[in-house]
Amino acid sequence: MSGISRAGVVILTAALTPGCTLYQTLMEKITQPATPPQATPATTQSALEPKLDAMSVRLGRMEQALAEVREQGRQRQRSETQTRQALSDLRQGVWNTQVAVTDVQKQMRQVTTQQAALKVQLERTVTGSSDFWAVDVPLGELPNGGGQRETRRIPTLVPDKAREILVYAQIATGYVKGGTHRFRISVRVEGEREAAFYLYAFGQPQPGWSYNSDNVWLPMPKNRELILQTEGEPFFGDWSSEVRIIAYR
Repeated sequence: MSGISRAGVVILTAALTPGCTLYQTLMEKITQPATPPQATPATTQSALEPKLDAMSVRLGRMEQALAEVREQGRQRQRSETQTRQALSDLRQGVWNTQVAVTDVQKQMRQVTTQQAALKVQLERTVTGSSDFWAVDVPLGELPNGGGQRETRRIPTLVPDKAREILVYAQIATGYVKGGTHRFRISVRVEGEREAAFYLYAFGQPQPGWSYNSDNVWLPMPKNRELILQTEGEPFFGDWSSEVRIIAYR
């Protein structure tokens, strides 16, 4: 081996010997991790601006859609509130109607009771026979007074075969002058004989009203005339009266 070769071996041996400065430098380079290469930006700022604009537009649309959803929710809530109010009003209306129906039914029962009582009273009035026919034949007012005598023709609604007629008469006096009155309601039976009943009334200036009425069975006159006569000073003021046939048999 030449002298140059031996010198190289000695230098290499010394360099690889631990503790040698060259050895330490070499080992630090070997053991140090390699620094990763820095990535070069793929895009520039000018390339990102269109994407940012598109994302801003999309975000605005999303916010608008969210606002519309919220508004629809508020409208739905208002609609539900109105529906609940309408339902409450409907329930109240049903309740009021039920109360009104109950009142009407009560009144109908009262009217039915009154009609039944009136029917019983009418049946009691009809003595000896229950065969009668109800009619409503108005014959006008009673004479005013002064002994005036009037006759009223009985309409054909009451047939000739009727044996008796039920005559109803009433008198009402308010603020009126005239004193005592006697009203005579009669029919001619045979010759000059008459069957009659009487009503009395008193006329005086007063702030209220007085009433008197009666209904009596009279024979059916062959001449079909009802005779009305009043005794007393003629009334002057507020008063009223009526005469009617309400049944026959």
